[in-house]
Amino acid sequence: MQLWTEGKVHYNGYRIEITSSSNTIWGVVTGEQGGYRVILIKEGTGILQIGDSLYPIVAPAVYCINDKENIQFIAGDSLKTKSLQFRLSALNVRLEGLIQNLHEGNIRETTDYQDLWYMESFLERTESYNGSLLLDPSVTNHMEYLFDEIGYNLTVQPDSYWPCRSRSYLLELLFMIRHLYQKSEYTAIPISKTVSGSIRPIIEYLHTNYKQKIKIEELTALFHVNKTTLNQWFNKSTGLSVISYLNQIRMRMAEAMLRNTTLPTIDIMDRIGIRDDGHFIRQFRKYSGYSPAEYRTNYCWLLNK
Repeated sequence: MQLWTEGKVHYNGYRIEITSSSNTIWGVVTGEQGGYRVILIKEGTGILQIGDSLYPIVAPAVYCINDKENIQFIAGDSLKTKSLQFRLSALNVRLEGLIQNLHEGNIRETTDYQDLWYMESFLERTESYNGSLLLDPSVTNHMEYLFDEIGYNLTVQPDSYWPCRSRSYLLELLFMIRHLYQKSEYTAIPISKTVSGSIRPIIEYLHTNYKQKIKIEELTALFHVNKTTLNQWFNKSTGLSVISYLNQIRMRMAEAMLRNTTLPTIDIMDRIGIRDDGHFIRQFRKYSGYSPAEYRTNYCWLLNK
């Protein structure tokens, strides 16, 4: 991928190692030496493959992708995305040479190494963190503003300060992401690797369309399988019936939003495809042991405790 924008209006021929795009290309996005990517997913559902693991896409969210990762969007519905690509040299020309020292534990107390603080959300990977951070709507709006301002300055280059503003907005964006990484309690849960090939298309369908009203009869007709066989496949691969698996998807999404956003409960219900508040409260209490309000009071990091 091209990792630089060239001056066309002001500073003709000057290159800044930041690029912007309004749509994420479906298929494989490969890492490039020294290249980092930030993807804002404002709306939509789908499945993202990182390495050999599959993750449901939760929106709104931001994804921090480093130069060694290959990711693939393998299923999606109505996704609205924005993307930025940059090299570390756009932040500090000495940073790229410091990454290896960081991996080897040779960290020194200099401002160069301190600048790597911005990149922790891109470099760190654990069982509970795959590079994705769930966003509160207010954060999403400001983050989208930063994406738009960077894109405008890179594309239009309105005056001689366009490289400075592009870099400054990128630093502000990375600071926001780093703060969210430090505070957020969202855990990305991968889709089970044990699912058989026969139900994988159905799993993908459920993770992409859980916001819709889904009936067993629709699934059997769509995937040309009878109800008994369908439930046998699911029980064997997941230990759950089809409806229980669908409900688990919805409850995990609700849990993530209650922990990491201040979205009203009615909006959370709409985003996970449940219309009846009594049903939602019963199902969430069965899933977590708490009502939605109790869970948010106990676990939402955005609330003052």
